[in-house]
Amino acid sequence: MRETFRRFFAYFRIEHALVLVPVFGFAVYDSVFSAFSSILGVLGDAYPDVPRTMVQMVLSVPPLVSIPGTLLSGFLSSYVRKKRIAEFALAVLFVGGMIPAVLPEPSIYALFACSACVGLGQGLLHPMANAFICQTWDDDGERSRALGFKQAFNFIGEALVALLVGFLALSHWGNAFLVYLGVIPVFVVAHTALPEGGLDKRLVGGKGRAAGLGEVFKPRAVYLFALFFFAMMFLFGFHTNIAMLVQERGLGTTADVSVVASSVSVVSFLVGIAYGKVSKTFGPSTLCIGFGCLSAGMLAVAAFGYSFPVIMAGGVLFGIGSGIQQISTIYYISKTVDKNVVTMAISVLVSFVSLGATLSPLVINGLQVLVWGAESAAGSLAVAGCGFAALVAVEAMSSRCKREAGRQGKGAGRG
Repeated sequence: MRETFRRFFAYFRIEHALVLVPVFGFAVYDSVFSAFSSILGVLGDAYPDVPRTMVQMVLSVPPLVSIPGTLLSGFLSSYVRKKRIAEFALAVLFVGGMIPAVLPEPSIYALFACSACVGLGQGLLHPMANAFICQTWDDDGERSRALGFKQAFNFIGEALVALLVGFLALSHWGNAFLVYLGVIPVFVVAHTALPEGGLDKRLVGGKGRAAGLGEVFKPRAVYLFALFFFAMMFLFGFHTNIAMLVQERGLGTTADVSVVASSVSVVSFLVGIAYGKVSKTFGPSTLCIGFGCLSAGMLAVAAFGYSFPVIMAGGVLFGIGSGIQQISTIYYISKTVDKNVVTMAISVLVSFVSLGATLSPLVINGLQVLVWGAESAAGSLAVAGCGFAALVAVEAMSSRCKREAGRQGKGAGRG
């Protein structure tokens, strides 16, 4: 028993632990807007004349606007210290998040302005959190644990925010945005504790430009850009449809939906904590397992989610898969490119991921209309679940090809 406890606590002992403290501080807010999925149902009631897809786009605009912010973040990291970029991002997040809370009856366009500011802030902030980790830990095992711990804080933050959003929205949906007041203490912690961070290699100008861009866009990296673009497109289908499914089937209120969202975040948090061990245990199959859980969870909710316990069970499966996918996104690219260009590689990857999230409602709703001739939350979840099933096959084939190429390379080396 004593040895078990020793190994348990040893897992959490990590070098450069102080670097994680400020990163944890703003990891909570670098993608928290998805926690607002619980208010989409009441938001649709508040704007009855606005098309359903347009209401969903309020949640998907931040990923779209984050794309230029993310690329700008990667470019600026060669000229501006990472700490300054993070502080500016937090300030933009606060301003954007408070728009619906300050305006008594904001128009749908004011909500889009809020989403745009939040997206810009997230775009600037997200690469910084991951770049600090990827450039601090050289060992793959240590880096996977650090990324898992960081993402775990992200998930637990989403869980807490999701609960707050759901209960604040019971009085009025606009009150849900008061959660952005929490950006203030995060800013203070980042300002006082976050290290300045170094400057990255300049990819624009100089003799090393072509080599640097070639490193960012090497074939394996391009495959990951495409893979995680589609993965986020399907994953976001859960966030934009779960509240509407609960409303369509009369299974609860915004508070009930927030419980589902929080449960997803808690499960993903646990996966984040254990990601280092999971990745070591399952190796190349880790991502396939994550995609499989996402597919099973979404299909279960779509087909059998006529009671709240089934919704919760599907949410647990979704949470496991979401935790694996979102951590693997950064971990896989950090293993693919050199650390001197990892910030730009992360920025490009996150841009593809953000584009996938932005296009999610349009593509998924379009596909279900093409197949079934009508739109519904259950249909959207079914399309996304089938999409993840296809990604399982794609990633399994890619992993197999990679292993065979590795064996051939070793054989040629011996010859």
